[in-house]
Amino acid sequence: MSTDPPRQMESLRQRTRRAVTSELLDRAQDLFAADGYDAVTIDQIAAAAGMSKRSFFRYFSSKDALVLGKYERLGEQLAAAIAARPGDEPVWVSLRRMFDVVVASVADPALAKRAAEMDRVIDGSEALRAGRLERLQRGQSLVVEQIEKRSGGALGGVRAAAVVAAAFAALSVAHANTRNNGGAFGATLDAAMDAVAAQGTCPTAGLPGP
Repeated sequence: MSTDPPRQMESLRQRTRRAVTSELLDRAQDLFAADGYDAVTIDQIAAAAGMSKRSFFRYFSSKDALVLGKYERLGEQLAAAIAARPGDEPVWVSLRRMFDVVVASVADPALAKRAAEMDRVIDGSEALRAGRLERLQRGQSLVVEQIEKRSGGALGGVRAAAVVAAAFAALSVAHANTRNNGGAFGATLDAAMDAVAAQGTCPTAGLPGP
């Protein structure tokens, strides 16, 4: 008998939950595109995914929470990505590689189309825009925590927060530039992050981990 059944079961539950939440988001996006965000109800989303309204609430507390769920997951993904980078890798390099999660999603035409559709929904609602900002800030804080851990105290507090904020700012600029002007998002992100480092505004660009 395996000595790790709880861990295996937990992993299975996590995979199942991700699959269900992704299905709900996909079905919701289809409905939003067809009928508009305000017109779509939770009952319709649940029915489209083949579940009851009660089951829907096991995964999301509201329609807004469903729309913003991807930003919740993104913060967790980025924190996991930075934690997985080699400990002796320069922090700025690790932060760039962390964003490969985002670059991969933008490079996928289907995912990019979905993201653009949801951005339009969020941009049209003040409450959703505020929720997106809150979740992005929360994700940024998770990354700061990982940077502080990996630096062994060499980079902490306001310095860690400032470096991570600079990286996220470069990501935002690259995203906006690519959306408005086209081009390869990964290359644009490289250029944006290189520009920050070249201006000396990122003093830890060459600082390794512990």
